[in-house]
Amino acid sequence: MSKFLHTTALLLTAALVPLAAQAQTSTQVAPETHPVGDIPDNQAFVRYEGAAGGYSLEVPEGWARAVSGTHVTFTSKLGAVEVWTTDTTGIPTLASVRATEVTALAKTVANLKVTSVKAVTLPSGPAIRASFTSTGPVNAVTGRAPALENELYVLSHAGKRVLLRFSAPLGSDNVDAWKQMSDSLRWR
Repeated sequence: MSKFLHTTALLLTAALVPLAAQAQTSTQVAPETHPVGDIPDNQAFVRYEGAAGGYSLEVPEGWARAVSGTHVTFTSKLGAVEVWTTDTTGIPTLASVRATEVTALAKTVANLKVTSVKAVTLPSGPAIRASFTSTGPVNAVTGRAPALENELYVLSHAGKRVLLRFSAPLGSDNVDAWKQMSDSLRWR
């Protein structure tokens, strides 16, 4: 009887192993692939409090942070989020952002080409959004400079102006992440 049970168990195991392997492979899902600079849809965010700026906002968790005075930059691969503050007495307008902020950026950002400047409303208040393309820094290994898409938000509150800039390789799908971060800006 024992030999019969042992033989039956071996036959059942031999028959079930291929079925189990087939079941495992049929439920596997290919991993998501993202272009360099693309913020994944499942990215976690954490709240950053600007020490000198009187603001806070959500930024991607795990991104490198560099702070210089009132300027803070978060980077990962070719994507970046920059925030900086200045003192102000006025509210930004389409004309003032074109004449001041965009002109200043054009002096330091390679091949800046403005695609639109619009008034928008964020949960933190009215803002001006300038969208533009530019060329990123040259990669030391490849010798290539990536084409970038950028958005700059300019907001004012209680004598402070906050400038919030997003940049990523041209064609990256960061619309949802950039919206989440710009909508998360809060005044303190």
